Amino acid sequence: MQHIMARSALRRKGRTVACAAVTSPTDDPALANALRALGCANATELVIGGIPARELAERFGTPLYVFSAEVLDARLRAVQDALGPRLGVLYSIKSNPSLAVTARLRAGGAGAEIASLGELHLAIAAGHAPSALRFAGPGKTDAEIQAALKLGLGCFHVESADEVRAIAAAAQAAGQRAGVAVRINLPQELGGSRMRMSGRTSRFGVDAAEAPQLLREIAASAPLHLRGLHVYAGTQGFDAAAFVRHAKALVLAAEQWERELGISLDELDLGGGFGIATYAGDPEFDLAAAGRGLQELIAEHDRPGRVWLVELGRFLTAPCGVYLTRVVRSKLSGGEAHLALDGGMHQHAAACGIGTVLRRPPLLVHATDLRGSPVAKVTLGGPLCTPADQFAEQLALPPLRSGDLLAVLAAGAYGLTYSPHGFLSHATPAEVMITGGSARIVRERGRAEDGLRGQHL
Repeated sequence: MQHIMARSALRRKGRTVACAAVTSPTDDPALANALRALGCANATELVIGGIPARELAERFGTPLYVFSAEVLDARLRAVQDALGPRLGVLYSIKSNPSLAVTARLRAGGAGAEIASLGELHLAIAAGHAPSALRFAGPGKTDAEIQAALKLGLGCFHVESADEVRAIAAAAQAAGQRAGVAVRINLPQELGGSRMRMSGRTSRFGVDAAEAPQLLREIAASAPLHLRGLHVYAGTQGFDAAAFVRHAKALVLAAEQWERELGISLDELDLGGGFGIATYAGDPEFDLAAAGRGLQELIAEHDRPGRVWLVELGRFLTAPCGVYLTRVVRSKLSGGEAHLALDGGMHQHAAACGIGTVLRRPPLLVHATDLRGSPVAKVTLGGPLCTPADQFAEQLALPPLRSGDLLAVLAAGAYGLTYSPHGFLSHATPAEVMITGGSARIVRERGRAEDGLRGQHL
């Protein structure tokens, strides 16, 4: 079957779903906002950085990741403007460890937060000074700690007393003094966050009740320099007021411990995790409200020499990215239309809902027919031999046939490197960045033979 034709009705689980009731997918506010960010609010086909998606797909092949440098720049400026000059922005590289993306954000004034030795090397290659970097994560190995010290890392965000002692031993052995900030697990959870990482018990951070003793230990340790505190309570949080309240709790705890312990906590990293719409029906995070609340908090508790930080990943990079994939095969099964794509879970696991509690369709459009009438519902999946490889179930879209181009929007974060791209040994997609209307490859497409790399009989 070459074409998924319009049908008067579809049978689904014993119910009749009339196509007349299907509304345009671009009516979804989250999808409309994603198109607006790309400058396609009124376009009939998807254009990224001034270049039609179909031209990019023809030139570079599919599946393909495309990043718009201009959208990335605008996103960072919007965050900086909203948060004000006293609040430094760190880019959480784990959200998109692209050298080009990281370098672009650094050029725009963002610092960086790393979570592995590999990310440390990437940040340095992107132009960051090692002394300006913060190293987060609960499972830093002794080898990573030693290598980071040798490279001149500025600050470890420590998450346990065990880690503090390992860093102190490594610093003493190297004849260095290591900067550390303690990640605090506050007793209150971050409301409105879809993935919470603090509260009653957590692998992340030091429980607030245990923090004073550890802060004393660090302050008394000659190989360590106590920089301050860090908190990160959750990700994909859509409640701006809740974020500000949680930040205030950290600030008040810092002031209390400074008074009680006679120490100085000059650096306060308030965390991040601002929510960004990546699935149908997602809300918007009120960046302006968060900015007002944080600026008021800083004005009340600021002092000379204090450093204020937030760390953002997905919120910065998601809007700049698009994942392009083509229809390979189409069929009807049980009265329902199914399309098999050349891209899938192995390259964009987040779009398939991996890691989420509720499976919802990503922000997905027919790349060459944005305004077409959605005449039928289709189930969209990739080439993998698993039912988990599915982007959407019975989603309303304009007519599609083999070779047509689909686009997942807001795909600039947790894309290729978040995905199990070794599964079934498909070649990895290329990544392209568009700057000033010109597209260039920033990550080469893989080859079918790559699965053999490093293997021996």
